[in-house]
Amino acid sequence: MGQVTSLFARKVVSVAGDAIHAKSVLASVGLDVDGEWDPKHMLEEDDYYGMIELMSEQMDITPLPLIVGEAMRPDEYGALGLAWKAAPNLLGSFSRVERYWRLWTSFSQYALVDTDEGTLFVENRAGVRLLGMRISIEADLASGVSLSRQVSPRGFAPLEVNFRHAATRITEHHEA
Repeated sequence: MGQVTSLFARKVVSVAGDAIHAKSVLASVGLDVDGEWDPKHMLEEDDYYGMIELMSEQMDITPLPLIVGEAMRPDEYGALGLAWKAAPNLLGSFSRVERYWRLWTSFSQYALVDTDEGTLFVENRAGVRLLGMRISIEADLASGVSLSRQVSPRGFAPLEVNFRHAATRITEHHEA
């Protein structure tokens, strides 16, 4: 089993707003809604996924990963965010994530794969693609797109996005 920084749990809960009962959702992973945001505090992978699934009982979770991704800022990633911003270009930013991903999670691995059409940024996660994991993966992707748009001097849009899990029933949020 892996771990993820509690920053992500707090961010997911904060963007859900009044759609959920934040205090009980955060308490489900041992966090206090009024507590400090400590990026070094780690949560167990299954606890994090369970928290997301608890949220899905209180709200329509379909657009949540995209809202989370859009809300992320490089400064919230500490040293990794600084490395992202300081890279000479987006390929350099993604290369730094590939190299230093362990700062934020121990259950996802990232790789850059060169193809004739360009470079693919690939996230690999072991395990069954239950709701919590699927939402987390989609939030990672949306965060990468958002961060890229924030630091790139030119417009950024991925040319293609693929998931191992089935598409959500409604995809309009993802396509946008």
